[in-house]
Amino acid sequence: MKHTLPIFILIPSMLLFSSCETTSISNVGRNPFYRGELAETDFLGIPSGRTISDESIRAALARSSDGPVRLRASDHILLIQSGALQPDAAMSAAFQRHVRVSPCSGLPQEQRGGHTVRETAPVPRSDPKALRYAAAQAGANKIVCVWGMLESASDPTVLESVSWLPVVGEFIPDRHTVTRLTLKGMVMDTATGAWHSYTAEPVTDKRTTVRFTNALHSARQTETIKASAYMKLAECMAGITRQ
Repeated sequence: MKHTLPIFILIPSMLLFSSCETTSISNVGRNPFYRGELAETDFLGIPSGRTISDESIRAALARSSDGPVRLRASDHILLIQSGALQPDAAMSAAFQRHVRVSPCSGLPQEQRGGHTVRETAPVPRSDPKALRYAAAQAGANKIVCVWGMLESASDPTVLESVSWLPVVGEFIPDRHTVTRLTLKGMVMDTATGAWHSYTAEPVTDKRTTVRFTNALHSARQTETIKASAYMKLAECMAGITRQ
């Protein structure tokens, strides 16, 4: 008599395995143009190798004493996504609900190498005031830079080991995926250089998928939480509070 193995024997120790991944919003799907992130000092234009006087510090404090720099309906912003050739379409759309937007490259200059980069205004960041000058050339009275970190964790369900079977795998869920997106952004006044930092509440999404559609669901999940997180950050910078 031919013996068959019970299904439970097929369930290996890998059920205890959990995979985690952390990546920049600019490197989702392994972006071939990704060359790293902008440092905050690149955006803020903090001079390197120069002595800063107490008088300069007091002058900067005076310029910032009017309260945090926020976005207003009449603003025109230079929008930068750190590490990206241009801002995500969903990011631009989120900010366009509140202000006019001119996109700008967020690729670190020192890591561009021989790549040709097309952007709204070239930004040689060796000069602390170059970014503000580029914004002024574009007619933007504010500059916004956004950094984002995407974290995902996947745990197989108890059925993952058998979901590879024909037909069955298309209907039995075999993986739980939890994705969290955390954003940080800075708004700078083009004329004065005054700036303010903002963070929105992280956006988390949980899904259960089947093996044959894991990649598709993951991509859709990422785009969905990106759109939600961008909208929250834009509203935060505009001083809009959701009820």
